[in-house]
Amino acid sequence: MIIINVLLTVAPEKREDFLVFVENLVNKSRQDEGALFYDCLESLDTKNRFMIIENWRDQAAVDKHNQTDHLINFLNEIDQYIIGEKVVQKVAYPA
Repeated sequence: MIIINVLLTVAPEKREDFLVFVENLVNKSRQDEGALFYDCLESLDTKNRFMIIENWRDQAAVDKHNQTDHLINFLNEIDQYIIGEKVVQKVAYPA
C-alpha cells in the first residue's frame, strides 16, 4: 500500500471555494481503480490547514490516478486557493 499525504494552507478568503473544489477531486478520486482511501481533512489546531490523505493499492494505481483529468485539473488550479507551498509526503509500509 502507498500512502500520500498532501498538506495545504488555504487562504481564508478562498476557504469556501476550496471546499467545493477539493470535494470534486475527492469524490472522483475515490472511484479511481486502486483507491483504498481518499479524503481531505482539516487540522483541529490550525484553521485553513488541510491534509489530503490518499491510500493506494500499489504504484500502478498511483500512476493511473496521476493521469486522470480530475487530478490534472486540481494540480493546474490549486495554487489560486493556497498560501505557501504544498507539502507532499509519500510513504509505504516497510518490505
